[in-house]
Amino acid sequence: MTMRKTAISLPEDQLMRLKAAEAAGRIPSVSGHIQELLRREEETAEVDETLRRLFGDQLPGEEHLRWADRVLGIDGVDGVERVDGAEGRGAA
Repeated sequence: MTMRKTAISLPEDQLMRLKAAEAAGRIPSVSGHIQELLRREEETAEVDETLRRLFGDQLPGEEHLRWADRVLGIDGVDGVERVDGAEGRGAA
């Protein structure tokens, strides 16, 4: 992949937090961190588009949500909030 340099403008406080995270080793670099965030955003958009193609506007039902909870190992975990806003995993 060919890389090119570009300049972006960020609020000063945001840039300072990024530089501090870089200095502390929490991110590889400011540009690397932004690149990773953009990659994740693109990946999420691709997944969303695939789900829209497969299911249209149909939302998963309770049966699907319970299955996902079991598979992810979060069935009955307190404090876990569903995307639909239902608090906890036992909420139906």
